[in-house]
Amino acid sequence: MPQVSASTLVTIGKSIFVAAGAPDDIAHDVANSLVETNLSGHDSHGIIRVMLYVDMIRNRDLLPSARPQLRQGSGAIASLDCRRGFGQIGAQVGTAMAAELAHEHGIGCVALENVNHVGRLGEYAESLARKRMVGIVLTSGTVVRVSVAPWGGREPLMSTNPMAWALPAGTGDTPFVLDYATAVVANGKVQVALSEGRAFPEGMLLDRDGNPTTDPASFLNGGMLLPFGTYKGHGLSLMMELIPGILCGFSPVSSTRFRSGNPTLILALNIEAFAEPELFREQTQEFLERIKAVAPADGFDEVLLPGEKEQRSKAERSRTGIPLPRIVWNELCDLAAAYGVDVPEDPVAA
Repeated sequence: MPQVSASTLVTIGKSIFVAAGAPDDIAHDVANSLVETNLSGHDSHGIIRVMLYVDMIRNRDLLPSARPQLRQGSGAIASLDCRRGFGQIGAQVGTAMAAELAHEHGIGCVALENVNHVGRLGEYAESLARKRMVGIVLTSGTVVRVSVAPWGGREPLMSTNPMAWALPAGTGDTPFVLDYATAVVANGKVQVALSEGRAFPEGMLLDRDGNPTTDPASFLNGGMLLPFGTYKGHGLSLMMELIPGILCGFSPVSSTRFRSGNPTLILALNIEAFAEPELFREQTQEFLERIKAVAPADGFDEVLLPGEKEQRSKAERSRTGIPLPRIVWNELCDLAAAYGVDVPEDPVAA
């Protein structure tokens, strides 16, 4: 499996996007966002998405040069028309706008309309936490297909409906981040499992007839994912399907009126408007340290906090390179060749 440096992957991704019609700055920001996701260990939302985005550009579902525009705003609330451009750009602009509104009003909420796949939500929630705010990002929709069955059912009617939360903690610059789908696993994880030739654990997938399966290929043949946490995750998924979706001008993914994309609500809470910021950080850190100090149960080496695996992955992959399945690396190189993009020599790749 090739180990490729982050800088090389950013260069390749950016060059492909520029060749596909994106301005230099947009191409760089999107490629960098994807590779940062790889560094965090979430390969399902990383450089593997370049191929999908290029297909969307070719089909005119994604307009690579489009920049977000404010559609309307009132007080602490704004709606941002992302104009079918790269979702990462819309989410980055929306996150900055939510922070500005929170500075002024104590809370800011931005709805992303006409938005494509936004990538890893933790990026945007974490950005707000680094501004000494609480960041909450809620997303529904899909750029793939309806993929999640309701709990107790055998027909896919929902999307994976992810969310992210982040808040500042301690005296350092590493926020506490929670980021996951309300499905038991993200759509892209199926693609990663296929590229790596491995089966899924039990309890995640149903085949097209609603029978339990561990074969990720069944997902491409009409199969479906399950919600996490049985009926509790199902209920949360329903709320995620409706609230960000409809408030952002979309419809639920099972509706005939749904259009591809990730309707997203970005909320920023300015801690200063609610509590003394340093006390908030101190108490948060003390609580997290108590959690970490709990003795591990049988079968566990330690009590892990949300975000710790990502931090460790980023440290390791920044040093050794990002592992890419051979099929993903070959597809990326083939796409680069099709656009006349040179693949730079990489001392880490093997």
